[in-house]
Amino acid sequence: MGRTANDLCHQLAQLVETALIDEVELSPKPGLVDAFSTGAHTDMDHVLFIRSAQSLTPFFEEMAKAAWGQPMSQALRETIAEIGRRAETAMLVATGGVNTHKGAIWALGLLISVVSSQFSRQQVFFPSIFSDVQQLVAFPDRQIQAGSADSHGKTVQKKYGLQGAYGEAAAGFPHVQRALADFWSRDIPDSDEKRLHMLLAIIASLDDTCILYRSNQQVLTHVQMLAAKANSQSLPNADFEQLHMLCLTQNVSPGGSADLLAASFFLLSIASVLPKNHQEVRISE
Repeated sequence: MGRTANDLCHQLAQLVETALIDEVELSPKPGLVDAFSTGAHTDMDHVLFIRSAQSLTPFFEEMAKAAWGQPMSQALRETIAEIGRRAETAMLVATGGVNTHKGAIWALGLLISVVSSQFSRQQVFFPSIFSDVQQLVAFPDRQIQAGSADSHGKTVQKKYGLQGAYGEAAAGFPHVQRALADFWSRDIPDSDEKRLHMLLAIIASLDDTCILYRSNQQVLTHVQMLAAKANSQSLPNADFEQLHMLCLTQNVSPGGSADLLAASFFLLSIASVLPKNHQEVRISE
């Protein structure tokens, strides 16, 4: 791998770190940790999220390098998965055992790998990023332990029959696409308001397993309804405030939505390193 490739992989990893930090610093967010509040959480805060994000950067760079010049394949799928498991271990060391970014490691690990592979072939387009993710996820991770401990996501999947984070990736990250479409459709400058609309667009339709783990389908449906109503108006608005209060009173946090928001921020940021003729590529819902 030449110097240019190494530099680009490093730059992509830095963009992932920035996306994770931008997500936690976006404020105010309903039920989520942000710059001013711990939301519905008692075991994590803004400083912990920053530390966690920074601990993951070397692993995202390793994923980018592993994917450089590689097609979507069984070998790449398992290489990325192995790096991701080491990243998760490093995250838990950095946070004292708190799960801050497990979902983000999954989503952003897939995306940085696909983007790096496409950069190496000089073929970076948003629609094919998502189709390449689908192709990569279709390969099984044969190294995962069959008897591995249940996660919150797995518990919810069994109870509600949902595919969770895996299903979102296997479908080509439709909620990331929805968030980007919302961003590009609003004729207002890039701002916290515009990015909060991205979050609301995700919450409004995502079957967020983080919410379901802490509550039930009725609470999730109420959260989705308020998010959709809040997103249909300028922010702040009364529905957004109701959503915030509902998350606090029900002790729920749309953590899955936050992971997908960070993934959306990363894809927004890669325009800064795309060739000029690719920077205006758009996607549809």
